[in-house]
Amino acid sequence: MPALRIGIATVDCTPPVGLPLLGNFRDDYAARGTHDPLLAKAIVLADDRGGKAGFLSVDACLLDRGNVARIRAAIAESCEVPPENVLVHATHTHSGPATTDILDFGVDLASFRDEIDAFLNKAASAVAAAAGRLEVASLAVGSATENRISFNRRLRRKDGSTQMNWEALWPDFDPEDVEGAWGSIDPQVACLAVEREGRPVAGVVNFGLHPAILAGDNWLYSADYPGQLAESLQKTIGPQFTSIFANGCCGNVNHVDYRDRGQGRGYQMTQRVGYLLGAAAHEAINRRAAVAADRVAFSSEQVSLDRIEISDEKRQWCEKVLEEARRNPPKGCVDGLPDSYYASTLLRMSRQQHEPDAVEVAVLRVGEAALVGLPGECFCELGLEIKRRSPARHTLVAGLTNDAIGYIPTRESFSQGGYEPLPGSTFYRPGADERLVASALAQLNRLFAG
Repeated sequence: MPALRIGIATVDCTPPVGLPLLGNFRDDYAARGTHDPLLAKAIVLADDRGGKAGFLSVDACLLDRGNVARIRAAIAESCEVPPENVLVHATHTHSGPATTDILDFGVDLASFRDEIDAFLNKAASAVAAAAGRLEVASLAVGSATENRISFNRRLRRKDGSTQMNWEALWPDFDPEDVEGAWGSIDPQVACLAVEREGRPVAGVVNFGLHPAILAGDNWLYSADYPGQLAESLQKTIGPQFTSIFANGCCGNVNHVDYRDRGQGRGYQMTQRVGYLLGAAAHEAINRRAAVAADRVAFSSEQVSLDRIEISDEKRQWCEKVLEEARRNPPKGCVDGLPDSYYASTLLRMSRQQHEPDAVEVAVLRVGEAALVGLPGECFCELGLEIKRRSPARHTLVAGLTNDAIGYIPTRESFSQGGYEPLPGSTFYRPGADERLVASALAQLNRLFAG
């Protein structure tokens, strides 16, 4: 019977204190210490016909295509895993170092280039370490439901307008004005478990939820709730168990229940969310069923997306806003972004507005299971659609993979308004979501044909 070989590795890539944090607009970006380590975790899979691929999960807010190219170049130099066959995923913690300036927060990353490169190289080394530990193993997949920790953050008010659920933490918020949420959540906790001698030793845990519990009022490196998820599974399954987090399509999903004014943020909330998710992941692992996993295959393609056009009138607005910001610099924001961010970002966008972008969508097949990698912060509806229509017996969908391209809202959300469909939060015209989903499904159908 054909054998699957699997390698697992974890590398601590916590950078020196002082690098700018990414994920929120701040007065002071410099990290002041470490609450819990930032880790890179890799799984490498190889079949007996030469197929080899991997998944690398990094505790970082964003990894753009330049970061991914550097990581893949380091992989190419250090092991025999085809670098183009590695899904490179950012967990999206808002308490990790800035690796990209795709979000124009006014931080000059040039002076931190050596430290950023060292962070990326350490992350890449997890793949080489995993490739060096390939051993015969089996795979199983299980799932559970957790619907207490994630909420669609786009609230539909009774007057038809959109309000973001983090405003529930503001003094003037009235929950009685809210009719419901515009979208859904994905409560499925799926785990692709690695077994040796009948015992689970590692698992790719897939769940979609923004790791922004620690926001602009935190200045310590932290993995946010995915770190607590990993800790909880080590306590319940065993200290040697490796939890590799694959954040799902979390663009419109966070931890804020607008009906509960006392929930707050901070490290206690990361622990609550991480441990509840850990309990569900443990349940999924206990429910696991073996899957045929004698074949490893990989597919990737570039998808063309049309950029948003910035009008002359909007460019004039940008210039006025930036002039005012020079006189009165904006203050840091725990949530949301100031007008000056949008002004500088829209001007940058205007310089490329007539050039379509090309972004990577990729699929890793291992036997009857598939792991889809989508770029950017996709709305949860994209993941739900892919899983619903996938030909694979088991499908996991990870956003924030292989590139940082901003929010990918659904077509209908543009008319609803709110934070994510704003030009500058998203960079592409309506329909980008449909193109990404179509590419993922086409690749899945090719990989699972016959």
